[in-house]
Amino acid sequence: MKVILTYLLLLLAANPVFSQKTKQIEQLLEAYDKAGKFSGTVLVAEKGKIIFEKSYGYRNGPKKEKNTNKSLYRIFSTTKMFTSTVILKLEEEGKLSISDKLSKYYPDFPKGDSITIANLLSHTSGIPNETGSENTVDEETFIKYISAKPLNFPPNTKWDYSNSGYYILGYIIKKVTGMDYDKAIESYILKPLQMNHTGFHFNTVTDENKAFGYDFLLDHASTEAFRFKTDHPFAAGAMYSTVGDLFKFNESFKNNTILEKETTEKMFTPYLNDHYGLGSDVIINNGKKSVGHGGGGPGYRSIYYKILEDDICFIALSNSTLSHTDIIVPKIENIIYHKPYKIPTAVKINQQELKKLEGIYSAGNTKFYVTVLDGQVLFRENGYPICSLFPVSNTSFQLDDNVTFTFKPDETGKINSVMVKLRDGTVKTGTKTTDIYLWGIIGDATPGGWDGKDTPLQADTQKPNLYFLKNYHLKKGKLKFRLDNDWGYNLGLNNDGKTIALNAYDFLIGEEGQYDILLDMSDPIKPQYNIKKSVQ
Repeated sequence: MKVILTYLLLLLAANPVFSQKTKQIEQLLEAYDKAGKFSGTVLVAEKGKIIFEKSYGYRNGPKKEKNTNKSLYRIFSTTKMFTSTVILKLEEEGKLSISDKLSKYYPDFPKGDSITIANLLSHTSGIPNETGSENTVDEETFIKYISAKPLNFPPNTKWDYSNSGYYILGYIIKKVTGMDYDKAIESYILKPLQMNHTGFHFNTVTDENKAFGYDFLLDHASTEAFRFKTDHPFAAGAMYSTVGDLFKFNESFKNNTILEKETTEKMFTPYLNDHYGLGSDVIINNGKKSVGHGGGGPGYRSIYYKILEDDICFIALSNSTLSHTDIIVPKIENIIYHKPYKIPTAVKINQQELKKLEGIYSAGNTKFYVTVLDGQVLFRENGYPICSLFPVSNTSFQLDDNVTFTFKPDETGKINSVMVKLRDGTVKTGTKTTDIYLWGIIGDATPGGWDGKDTPLQADTQKPNLYFLKNYHLKKGKLKFRLDNDWGYNLGLNNDGKTIALNAYDFLIGEEGQYDILLDMSDPIKPQYNIKKSVQ
């Protein structure tokens, strides 16, 4: 009995599940979860064993259904590693070579004789990056569109991230295998690895574990992020998965389950740059190589990488744009390597005090926009995504220890400026200019077209969150609502054709004429609109 007890004690002491690291990771994530700063699932593994796997937040905000370790998330550009793996497998099978010229598959593609499959894999082709879903609906549409664009640089001379190259790789996979791209991924990777919870066509997935993606996922309100009508962005980022399935994919590289060892090494070797191989990020930090691929799109964030020397794998999947995923994972790595890290403590602040921070702050050639929603302080700079700030005091906030926001009052006590300190020590100071946001419309249905300035909407003096134009002339075409001439914050139609979402589809104006236009921002989480022909 004594021998058995001793064995059990040794087993518990050796098992990473019961280690101090696991407890520290849990404490860290609980702090972010409590502050409403993370919704998703995290998995950490050492030497092939999972030492931490836990979920937070909601997979369905309105129904308050919690995420679980089985939650399905869109992984966007992490898809590129799957595309690359199949291409390299086809090379092993002798069905193609990464030295093949693009002209072999598309004879009429401009300069196709100087672009190789390796260039497409490594983002060194010079083909411009295209992210518009309307141009990627099928092979014919995309090839016609992208082949008309000039190259950004001569092939094999520079590095420039390009989703376009991966769309083309997806079509090459179809040409070589005779299978649709998604079926090829399934045949070569998903079935052999028994990745039964990974796939494509996320809009049609009915699994109860499906995690919906959110622009805003707050305690008392939520709004679903933009959903593409098609399986966009195809071979550059159309997949969904779970942390468990991605861990199976991770292990396949170590065990040479799909690719041979030499092929994997080639994949993880920088190509014409110091940070990207053939479909994988390759980062050297403190002398150790990390490989993997992140991803992000409307409502989702995916982080996957492995530190090769120590066989440590980090996977974090989130279904909220406002989650602090990119801040949390480096802290988890610090925990694993016994490096310093801080667990932020959220300070409860009166809602009325928070409201004093709202407004537009002018900072030289840029602007800061501060909004308070459901107790969360949301900050955005011109041209950058919106982020949710961690409260330290009534006037001090942070993204992490090295990115801080300090609001300052004038002599009357009103907040009139904000000082933003960035990681590199740069300080930007903004002075509050107004509390009223300036909305407008832009598009080829408007006088300014897509490249001009917004046509400003009028603000209702009695209800300042109502914006309108009456009996306004629009051309046949498309338009969007845009904030203060900044593409960083624009509103369009979601794929249901009814609700509004950030960076979504254009509103279609079917015929030229006079229109009444209304944008109701009374509830910024769920804005409403109306565009209708004027009554003459």
